[in-house]
Amino acid sequence: MYKITFTVFSILIFAFNGYSADNKSKNNVENKKAETTIKAPDMSFNDDYFVGLKAYDDGLYDVAEYCLANYLKYENKSQKAGFATYLLYQVYMSQGNYKAAQYSFAQLANFKDSRFDRQKMLKDQMFIETKLNCNGAKNLLLTSPKNEYLEVYAKSSCIVDKDITNLLSRIDVSSETLYTVLERVHKDKELVFSTYDNLKAEKRTPKLMNFYGKYFYSNNMKAEFYALYKIYQDSELTSFVLDDIWKNGDYKKYIESFKKEVKNDYKLDKVVYCRMIEASNKEMINFDCDLVDKCLGTKSPDFNKTKLACYMRKEDKEKISWFIGTLTVQDTLKLCEYSKYIIGKKLYNIKFLNKFERCPDKASMYESLLKFKDYNAVIKLGGSGSSQLDTAYMAIAYFYLGNDAQYNNYLNKITDVDLSGMVKRAVNRGNL
Repeated sequence: MYKITFTVFSILIFAFNGYSADNKSKNNVENKKAETTIKAPDMSFNDDYFVGLKAYDDGLYDVAEYCLANYLKYENKSQKAGFATYLLYQVYMSQGNYKAAQYSFAQLANFKDSRFDRQKMLKDQMFIETKLNCNGAKNLLLTSPKNEYLEVYAKSSCIVDKDITNLLSRIDVSSETLYTVLERVHKDKELVFSTYDNLKAEKRTPKLMNFYGKYFYSNNMKAEFYALYKIYQDSELTSFVLDDIWKNGDYKKYIESFKKEVKNDYKLDKVVYCRMIEASNKEMINFDCDLVDKCLGTKSPDFNKTKLACYMRKEDKEKISWFIGTLTVQDTLKLCEYSKYIIGKKLYNIKFLNKFERCPDKASMYESLLKFKDYNAVIKLGGSGSSQLDTAYMAIAYFYLGNDAQYNNYLNKITDVDLSGMVKRAVNRGNL
């Protein structure tokens, strides 16, 4: 009886312990589930913040948008929330979602963070406004005049009028911004001039002054143009000054102004140099032969004639010889009219006389050389003696050089009776 009672008691104890253990295990699981349920949101949205930051840095803006927006559903007051909002508005901007960007941007008024780029935020704010509402953008600019606002507004499609240009005297705008504004209002002469009239000296950059100068000249605002030119000159504005003089037909003044105004480092349109050459020719004045290069550029028949004529007018024997030396025989065929002058004025270099051997009507050239008693030059000009005229004059030259063998050699080649008689007469004169 005792054994039976003890056994039943043991079974009951075991069952109770098992039941307690089972209940305890179930409670632990339920507690853990409850704990997990409570902590999960906390872990989730914090993870979203850090994942969103990393995605933004990596340029994965869709991922950044999802994570940061999800984070802000749970947290919207902390410093993290402020920075998440800061990044989110930029994500929206990159996506072209300006309405969402505007909303997120507005939330930033509640936060302060040293990581915020305030200057960029000003520009972004105006950019968003110009995309959504030009009237709102203009109102923002007029009520809060800032260089950052104007810089963005001027580049937008929103209208630029007198209300906007009046701000130029109130805002310390950069020269680049001012230039952009001027390009937007260039059709309004009065408006453009008013901006120039109020332009501070420190803002008169070369780019701006060039703009105003070109604007005044092209719009026939001569008084304004010349007033500006007194305080600022560059190559382009100088070309306008010369153009104005040329149109008045004053060649002498053109030459004087060209010499006075054109600096060595100026690169002007070729017409400026061509006009200088033409004006000099009209006034019968020598000009710098290097102008031919700037006027006509590469070598051509016109280039060769103009360049050689320039050297000839100056009777610069050295430059004439050098230039002829750069030409081919084919080139000089188009310069035969000049060869008579060059030889007649004794501006030649014997070294290059063969360049003219194919010129027609060389008799006058030979006569000039015989007059100078430059017999070697006659032979050089004769070249290969391809014509009866060449042969006749080369025979004469060899005679005067005392080379009887060559004289007889060339004399025997002459079949033209008149030329043969000319040679004999020349020789007889030499024997007297």
